[in-house]
Amino acid sequence: MNKETIKSYALITLGVFLLHLAFYFFMQPMGLITGGMMGLSLMLEPLIPFSTGITYLMLNIVALTIGGILFGKDFFLKTVFASILSPVLVTLFEVFKIEDTLILNQIDLHYQLLVASIASGVLAGVGIGLVLRYNATTGGMDIFQKIINKYLKVPFSVAVYLTDGLIILLGAFISLQNGLFAILAMLLTAYMLEKTAIFGRNAFALMIITKKHDEIKEAIYERIDRGVTRLKATGGYSGIEKELVLTTMNRQQLYIAKEFITQIDPNAFTLIISTKEVLGEGFHRDDLT
Repeated sequence: MNKETIKSYALITLGVFLLHLAFYFFMQPMGLITGGMMGLSLMLEPLIPFSTGITYLMLNIVALTIGGILFGKDFFLKTVFASILSPVLVTLFEVFKIEDTLILNQIDLHYQLLVASIASGVLAGVGIGLVLRYNATTGGMDIFQKIINKYLKVPFSVAVYLTDGLIILLGAFISLQNGLFAILAMLLTAYMLEKTAIFGRNAFALMIITKKHDEIKEAIYERIDRGVTRLKATGGYSGIEKELVLTTMNRQQLYIAKEFITQIDPNAFTLIISTKEVLGEGFHRDDLT
């Protein structure tokens, strides 16, 4: 097992652990149905003769089978790991009789629901984001959200709103107040998920129109070690042919590039575009969209 594989499994484990801190210590004690298989497990608990952990495991097995068929071996192995770890953590908390109210009992009764919704939303979002970042899911509803994302070309955060929103709506019939706070938790989860999944992957694209393209190209190679693409451009008004230098870089490199571009050619026209994610040599490459 190579270093990258070990790293990915370690961070998947961390993501699953954070998710289940959110579930066990914040969602479960408040009956906060925020969506996903966890939410379904809480809703089904009074109706079937199984604990929340066992119900969650059975639901995950069904979803995992579907995910393995659609997304291939690497996804399947990582998701098997996360899917088994997920309900095992919940079940272990139950077996060792760790009080799920351990944290919320230290919060004023009037603020417990608010704290639970904020804490669960942030922890769950970061946890799921870490798992998705390394081409896995926590099983369950994440698999269906990934299917919507991949095959219907819907942003993952929107898929979260659609699926979890439906479960929250069903949960609101049990408790309207909890349903409203669950919406807050869901919004925080989707926001933190998106930020975590792409953290460090965003970059900047520079389009530089200059007469000193050779000097700027060499400076980019030497000063920040990035590649460039050179394109022919024609002035719309003047009709004069110019050369456009296209390159991508991270934020730290951008500060350096702006400085030397100005020094080399103060008249260079530079368009700086913030990109959500860059895939390719020198940048992260995976199937997240």
